[in-house]
Amino acid sequence: MGRIVLLLILMSPLFAGVAAAASEPTAALKLRQTILEAHRYLIDEGWQPSPKALPTPEERRWSAVPLSSLSTCSGTGIGFCRYDYARDRKRLSVVTVPSPSSDVSGLVQRWGIE
Repeated sequence: MGRIVLLLILMSPLFAGVAAAASEPTAALKLRQTILEAHRYLIDEGWQPSPKALPTPEERRWSAVPLSSLSTCSGTGIGFCRYDYARDRKRLSVVTVPSPSSDVSGLVQRWGIE
């Protein structure tokens, strides 16, 4: 019995790492996923909209979605938009590109945690 308890104590940091990894946004964020799907998932996981800048009305129009996490969109014609979130002293930014379909919101291109 003592060996089982010792084994569980020694293995607990491994399981804690697995649980932490599962709660990171990379577990459900996917390339080409719509920003609306990504936003819903992030909110459900406790991430809060936290834009680093206030977008202009023109940037809001370029994004084509009314999300409060929008920070900025490029006016370069490529159409990159950045959405920022915060949780537990971490910051997450998600970058989208326009969808080729007009009935779909921006598509996730990349993301990163600071």
